[in-house]
Amino acid sequence: MALSALSDHLTHIKFDDLPEATVEKTKLAILNFLGGSLPGADADAVLSEKRIWEEQGCTGACVVIGHRGGTAPLAAAAVNAAMGQVFLQEDCHEASLSHPGVAVIPVVLAVGQAKKASGRAVAEAVVSGYEAQGRIGKCLMTPEFPQNGLRPASFFAPFGAAAGAARMLGLDAEGMLRALSIAANTAAGVMEFVNVGTPDICVQNCFAAKNGMTAACMAANGLSGARTILEGRFGLGSALPGGACNRDALTARGGYEIDETFIKVHPGCGHVLPTAQAAESLVRRGLFDPREVERVTVGVSKGGGTFPGVDNGGPYTGTISAMMSHQFMVSAAFVRGAVGIPAVKAFADPEINAFARKVFVILDEEVERASRSHRVGARVTATLKDGRTVSAYQEDTPAQTREGVVTRVKDFGRAYFSDARLEKILDAAARLPELRDINALMDLFEPDLA
Repeated sequence: MALSALSDHLTHIKFDDLPEATVEKTKLAILNFLGGSLPGADADAVLSEKRIWEEQGCTGACVVIGHRGGTAPLAAAAVNAAMGQVFLQEDCHEASLSHPGVAVIPVVLAVGQAKKASGRAVAEAVVSGYEAQGRIGKCLMTPEFPQNGLRPASFFAPFGAAAGAARMLGLDAEGMLRALSIAANTAAGVMEFVNVGTPDICVQNCFAAKNGMTAACMAANGLSGARTILEGRFGLGSALPGGACNRDALTARGGYEIDETFIKVHPGCGHVLPTAQAAESLVRRGLFDPREVERVTVGVSKGGGTFPGVDNGGPYTGTISAMMSHQFMVSAAFVRGAVGIPAVKAFADPEINAFARKVFVILDEEVERASRSHRVGARVTATLKDGRTVSAYQEDTPAQTREGVVTRVKDFGRAYFSDARLEKILDAAARLPELRDINALMDLFEPDLA
């Protein structure tokens, strides 16, 4: 049974065995999720989910990031998961085309708050969740997956959430196996939102967190799912496009999946991040006035040009359709000077939309060759009205640094927290392994400003 060995591995991940680099990566992932989610705290999808729980009379001690008053663990996990991807500043696991942090971390933190878990236990659960999502993603991923409209991130996220919750609940290998097999029945989500700009992506995260956490709770109560749900005749491997089930990916030796992730620098789909970087570098060089631009090409790999939503010249009907688009990345950089949340919020800006119509996505053979070595790059070339061309090549996707994450937390946190509170947040996050109760960190994310 494909899940048995993985389940055993997940339940034996111990903090003391984790390399220092993995611990630091885990701490940074948690901090980025908490701070990077704040700009989405007032988004419609987030407020809608929060109201649902309030209307059900749900109360508790778990924190909804950037909001006052506590709620129950399942509610907190759901609302925070929706918040985590409003502006697409999450982390990426390229091999599974998914974003483990936005499902695993809110679930682990919510259950951890309820259990008053230590920082070390939280770290073990987060690493376990990333392992489950990354390995099962590798097991089932095929090139046909996104091209058929299925969203990898939402399909694999319930596994990550279930594994993280199972660790927090103290389940053994048998319990973990039950949790993952139940969670497999909830794998869902399609990419049509890229064409209409709706916030389905946030709703999918919300469902993944709820479903994964519920699966773990069901497993804790003795419920079982099909043990052969990945490789069986009617399992996910057979049901999904391509019919793949690479069992070796579940048990391959090596490092931890969280070490294979990177945190985004820009708000946007992973495929368009190199485009944003290249476009910004052209602007910074100051070699031309953007008003002189006649045409821009974005040279990408085959995958980078055909992923749903990335070749979209507008008009943009929402922030999500904008953040998925190569054309928007170039337009935001050239018109606004930078690709950031203010530019994304201005997705309907007539000037940005007009400029986007001058931007065209093409296949670049050098970028395509680099993609075979797992580098995701882009070449942005602007042709000016006087016939000159200027170009910038970004060889691979840029990754946010620790300093960048700290700046992100401070910049976004100032709308909710005093400077003194922000320093306490950063200190508690840095001392995660020393925390005897994760509430020492989470309670700081209730605003202290009027």
